[in-house]
Amino acid sequence: RPMRARPIEPWPVCAWPLPAPTGAPCVVVALALPHDLPRAQARLRVREVAQALIAQRLGCQPADVTLQALPGQAPRVAGSAMGISFAHEPGCSLVAIHDDGAVGVDVVRCTLPPDWEPVARDYLDPATLAQLVRLDDSHRVAAFARAWSTREATLKLHDQPLREWCDADTHLRADCHPLALPPGWAGTLALPTPALA
Repeated sequence: RPMRARPIEPWPVCAWPLPAPTGAPCVVVALALPHDLPRAQARLRVREVAQALIAQRLGCQPADVTLQALPGQAPRVAGSAMGISFAHEPGCSLVAIHDDGAVGVDVVRCTLPPDWEPVARDYLDPATLAQLVRLDDSHRVAAFARAWSTREATLKLHDQPLREWCDADTHLRADCHPLALPPGWAGTLALPTPALA
């Protein structure tokens, strides 16, 4: 999906363990984790936080919340239509919870791989690649990170693993929001596209 041309307000991110808002149908919570924490431990910590947040929203105990996750599939909350998505990057993990269904979230560091152009050609849509090629190096770093996080968040919303771009991906619609993260990070929240009235 091409990057948005019009500026939009970044989606707020709550830093755990500060209380997450309970009135909004969708919340994103960030955990600052040690950079050298093994990925398996980071995943476990994120699941614990997710269970606590979901329990808060459902009015139950964290032990009563069961998260189901099969390899290659989005995590699910057993017995609920609530959507949940996780994102991990050394030093920062995100949990997104959507009361009304599917959700996707992703976070990346603002860096530009040396082989960014072939990577972008393989994984990003042609319009986004064309935008990146036109940018100078000082703007390309942030734009690449935003585009990458948007791609991953959109795929997660649709319960798809990361894969190379194909024509069928044109039909993967999402209402994407940049996340309000500290400098040096880029993130995206992907929600279902609102139904047309």
